[in-house]
Amino acid sequence: MVDNRNPLVSVIVPVYKVEKFLDACVAGIVAQTYRDLEIILVDDGSPDGCPAMCDAWAAKDARIRAIHKRNGGLSDARNAGLAVARGDVVYFVDSDDTIEPNLVDVCVRAMREYDADVVMFKFDTISEAGRPLLSSYKHNEFDDVQVLTPQEAIKAQVRSEIDGYFWAFMAAAPIYKDHDFSFPVGRKIEDMARICNVLGEATRIVRIPEVLYHYRMRKGSITATLDPNLSRDWRRAADDREAYIAARYPELKRFMTMQQLTFFANLDYETIRQSLIAGLKIDPEDADAMRRRIEGLAKDVEDNGDVDEVPESTSELLGTLKGWLGETVDDLTAEMKAGLHEMRDEWRQLRVEFHDGFRA
Repeated sequence: MVDNRNPLVSVIVPVYKVEKFLDACVAGIVAQTYRDLEIILVDDGSPDGCPAMCDAWAAKDARIRAIHKRNGGLSDARNAGLAVARGDVVYFVDSDDTIEPNLVDVCVRAMREYDADVVMFKFDTISEAGRPLLSSYKHNEFDDVQVLTPQEAIKAQVRSEIDGYFWAFMAAAPIYKDHDFSFPVGRKIEDMARICNVLGEATRIVRIPEVLYHYRMRKGSITATLDPNLSRDWRRAADDREAYIAARYPELKRFMTMQQLTFFANLDYETIRQSLIAGLKIDPEDADAMRRRIEGLAKDVEDNGDVDEVPESTSELLGTLKGWLGETVDDLTAEMKAGLHEMRDEWRQLRVEFHDGFRA
């Protein structure tokens, strides 16, 4: 909970190669109707004009601090900002996105009204030029205020009803400061790896049905970059999430086993699908690790007596994957490749991100 009636809000903005978008992002933060802000611009060794732009903004507004560091990636930059943040509340903004001028005000008011220490809200997507894009996220599929316990929020997140984006919520600083929180450095999918650490240490989470954030889809963004190692980072993020939940909320262990089985089955399908589309290769060690993970989860479900609760679509997907996981993409038969395109798309959100990113 936030006790201060006018809490200081630390807004942390990692900055790297975004000189085309940085001014619009920072201008939106500076223009917030809620004025008690410290704005931390973390220049992550950007090789363009961003370092000078950060310094220029700091010279114009006393609430802004510019930090310059060697390049270490998004997680490292967020960690650097978090280490120096002095606010009662922490909020992360990606430097190529924009926010509504009342975002902070709405969130602080919601914290007071609902006695919450995490406030979530809706977002939409825009192109590089700032034009609205069509997108579909389960995260946005609610129309009324929702007040959740940590367990309820964790279940919703694992079921993909709540996204892991750290810019899609604001949280009380003690959730980070009092629990040895840090983002995993050197990896992508860092948000999913740590979102449940925030939800799990909250007292109450409130979700506000207002669109307050504009997520820019662009070709150079992390989610729009096809990477043959991406499945490895997805797997590590999912394992981090499971490890936290198992330790902090052991009563959710059976729930997590079932959800992880569905998650990894669909993740491996998506990896193969992307490989076919992008011409990437699947690392044999990654394929083997994925196969072992799925087989282990399937055995756990069987040992728990939960086989009948596995969704039919997941069972069908598991059966199909058993024939594919031992093959390379080049070895897949025409029938297998055709089958890929007939299967239902459990990863709608990921597909939308890639599609909109390249269309923008």
